[in-house]
Amino acid sequence: MSGEINSVPRYVSHRIWQVIVFLTLLGGPVTVAPAQTSFFGAPKASYEEPEYEPSEKESIAISAEYSQQWEEDFVSVSILKGNCRIQQGEATLRSRQMVIWHRKTRQTDRISVYMEGEVRVDLPGESKTENSLLVNLVTQNGLKQDFRRPARITTAPDDPVLNRAIERRGIPHDHQLKRAQFIVEKPPLEGPELSPIPEQEIVTDFRRIRLFPRSAVPYNVQSFPSTHTVPPEQIWVITGGVNLLIDGVEGLEMVDMSADRIIIWTDGRNTQNFNSEIRQSKETPFEIYLEGNIEIRQGTYFLKANRAFYDAREERAVMLDAELKTRLPELGEDIRVRASQIRQLSKGAYLAQNAWATGSQFGKPGYKIQSSDVFIEDRYTTPWLGSGSAELDPITGQPMPNKRAWLTSSNNTFEIGNVPLFYLPYVSSPAEDIYFPITGLRFGNDRIFGFQVETEWDMFKLLGLERPEGTKWEGQVDYYSYRGVGIGQSGNYQGANLFGFDNIFSGNAEAFYIHDSGTDNLGLDRRDLVPSTKDRYFLNHQHRQTSPFGMTLSSEAGLFSDRNFQQEYFQSDFNNRKDVETLLHLKQQQDNWSWSVIGRTKLNGYENTTDWLPKADLFLLGEPLFGNLVNWTSHSSVGYGKLKPGSAPYNPQQDVFTPLPFIADSQGLVAMTRNQLEAPFNLGPVILTPYVMGEAAYWEQGLQQQQIDRLYGSAGLRGSIMAERIFPDVYNPYFNLNGLAHKMVLEADYSFSDASENLSGIAQYNEFDDNAQEMFRERLVINTFGGVLPPQFDPRFYAVRTGAGRGVTDPYYELVDDQQVLRMAWRHRLQTKTGPPDRMRTKDWMTLDLEASYFPDADRDNFGEDFGLLGGHYQWFLGDRTTLAANAYYDVFDGAQQLWDVSLTSQRTNRLSVNVALQQIKGGADLDSQILSAGLNYVMSQKWSAGISTAYDLGENVNRGQILSLTRTGADFITSLGMSYNQSTGNAGIGLTIMPRFGNFGGGPADLSSILGNTASQ
Repeated sequence: MSGEINSVPRYVSHRIWQVIVFLTLLGGPVTVAPAQTSFFGAPKASYEEPEYEPSEKESIAISAEYSQQWEEDFVSVSILKGNCRIQQGEATLRSRQMVIWHRKTRQTDRISVYMEGEVRVDLPGESKTENSLLVNLVTQNGLKQDFRRPARITTAPDDPVLNRAIERRGIPHDHQLKRAQFIVEKPPLEGPELSPIPEQEIVTDFRRIRLFPRSAVPYNVQSFPSTHTVPPEQIWVITGGVNLLIDGVEGLEMVDMSADRIIIWTDGRNTQNFNSEIRQSKETPFEIYLEGNIEIRQGTYFLKANRAFYDAREERAVMLDAELKTRLPELGEDIRVRASQIRQLSKGAYLAQNAWATGSQFGKPGYKIQSSDVFIEDRYTTPWLGSGSAELDPITGQPMPNKRAWLTSSNNTFEIGNVPLFYLPYVSSPAEDIYFPITGLRFGNDRIFGFQVETEWDMFKLLGLERPEGTKWEGQVDYYSYRGVGIGQSGNYQGANLFGFDNIFSGNAEAFYIHDSGTDNLGLDRRDLVPSTKDRYFLNHQHRQTSPFGMTLSSEAGLFSDRNFQQEYFQSDFNNRKDVETLLHLKQQQDNWSWSVIGRTKLNGYENTTDWLPKADLFLLGEPLFGNLVNWTSHSSVGYGKLKPGSAPYNPQQDVFTPLPFIADSQGLVAMTRNQLEAPFNLGPVILTPYVMGEAAYWEQGLQQQQIDRLYGSAGLRGSIMAERIFPDVYNPYFNLNGLAHKMVLEADYSFSDASENLSGIAQYNEFDDNAQEMFRERLVINTFGGVLPPQFDPRFYAVRTGAGRGVTDPYYELVDDQQVLRMAWRHRLQTKTGPPDRMRTKDWMTLDLEASYFPDADRDNFGEDFGLLGGHYQWFLGDRTTLAANAYYDVFDGAQQLWDVSLTSQRTNRLSVNVALQQIKGGADLDSQILSAGLNYVMSQKWSAGISTAYDLGENVNRGQILSLTRTGADFITSLGMSYNQSTGNAGIGLTIMPRFGNFGGGPADLSSILGNTASQ
């Protein structure tokens, strides 16, 4: 080669223009979309009909472990993997993998199925096995699909099974396909063995180069040989603007390049004369230098550079001052990447220097990630234990390699404008995950935690570890000026076939630690609680696994350092999430029966929890007897329980505490069996169901450690009658009425129950409240009722009155006693039609439910009043976006509950939503509260939105708190400012969140509680 241009290296590959630019500039691997395939195009293969043909009147059942589905030209395309099975009549098809094209007409469903991997066809009296097979099926009775892990995606053009299926459907055939029911490929008529048809190979031995003028002005060409090299070279210098197209390079689509000037070096022995179209062997030397306004396009990728060199044969390249713009499907947005220099070091290995990436489309980006060096290489990953069955090569039967482009960068800085905010010396991750490893950032300030900085980090990316499919692992580093520095981790996972067994599983784990130098503020009389320890933490792990035959395995493990830690730092979890427990639970459910075994122990000493060592349950629901005249339902339970009362607070003078009266230090055998018989029948329009239920229960230790044997029986009669009237001519556009139907149901349930033992002596082994409610009850007796709990507020007697524990399958079966009650309900539904004329649907326009209970033995069962538990529930759906609701629950004895609420929720436009509610909570002489709350969210423009909420107690004449937020959605950032005040804690706070609109930061306004940190949730 001559030395005409020697200022930069000339070892470049054609692949650099798509692969390195996309990978280096932090995109994803190149894909080639398959051609569209019409379902009704006749499958181009030879076919014959076997002796057995399933009837079109028989339905088709399809099942598999995993499925991907999407729509393509009115045809549903599915990729199935793992235990694939199709059944029609007595014909059964099985394989490891399938591709199905499904077209539905008015009367039939037609599917074309490609199968590969241990293909087996079972027909009456005949079975066949193949490596791969293509069949067509038709049914007039519908398709039934059962996929354990379905996934809806746009397309999956790169799936190798789909590509092989498309190619198989394109094989020529010798006659037109007739209206087939079950058609399989015809084997060869001659030959010693059946040989699979070889797949068509893509010819990549030649490359083609075409040159065109860049504009209407022709380009200029200077051609001369270089005799200083061996072999001699032919050099072409092209000026005046040229557009160059190259195809035929292995692994790449056609590349479209244009520049003001280019110089081409190639083998001079066969290419002396210039030609606008060149075809040459891929082993022929071919090198190009481009200069001036370089633009390179391939698919959705667009690259600009000042100077560039590549060597197509040696697969080495250099680009100078280059910028890429492309859309990453994984993130759903456009990304710009710029680098001063990009080099291809070898096949599959690239280095970019002084590179930055951004999602901003401005010439000067509002934010960017700057790196000094970015190294990209191909890595071959292996599935982890729970990633399901590996995809196998249909020819070799071996797992197919999974190649990923991997990115490692150094000296990484996240900048807003030109101001650096975060720095990491080293980041390693898959190339499609280009962003800074921080996934959450919040600032705030309040009176409880002081100034706050909360950050969340992608630990896989931060540590340079491979991210197993279906997993997420985040680290947490927080700073609170009044409390200290907290660190934590959280993650979740999901997968299939753990340890090689047939199962689907999921789980999550989280942990947090802080050396706390402050005091807790939990509101009202607990604003300055001293924690029992300064080293505060929690650990929690949950795992759930489902297996064939209805088997489910669940495990949990959780530990808190002290009783108030979760309520102080994670109040939303404390109020709303499931209790943190330590247990192992195994269950099987089939048809109408199930059994379960649970083992549980208590790690948190402040909780009221029963240790089960272990407990087993058996259920049978609605088993018909005597020719369906009687239904039998049964529940039996046996276990060894250790009931442990929760410990008192560390500082009971500050944190008042009263032990729950139904929790004692009791342990021993707990056993129970319940059985119910019911015989439903119709008496004209009335549905009547007489029933009888009996129970035998045993507790080795009760509340006073005494042995208890209880027999309990209940008999009764349930009945209901329904009536309706239709008013087809009712129409009102203002109230969204298009016809009106009034449906009414009258219900009644009379029962007489008798127990051999009073509830007052039975310990509550099966809890009915979560920890948050129990801790509230432990404080309620003193801070609300002065130390004595009124009997009408005894939660266990309230449960007996409402019948919470009298069902056969109710878990807290202790909650029954002597009782006689008639429960009545009157339920109304006003319904109308809505929707387009050709797809009208019925919806509730107004609902009203009225409930009441009558107690014949009022002195024993209802504090001397014949009637009680009066309830009403009303909803008026004024439209799809406006609802008026009201609820009430009353008793009429002295000091009884008087609860009601009314609310209006409206979102009449996409810009404005309003909610107004008034709620009363009244009971006894000491509890009386009427809280008026209101909230408004308003989108002022495409950039600005605001929200405000407030609460005021009319009964106590006290302001309860406010929250205000203002959000600006810009091209590069979402900026949210929030302020809050909480009267209970006396806390006022302000929070500011700035989120880039790309990658892990998301694109929507942040939730206000996140903006304000712990302030808004106090």
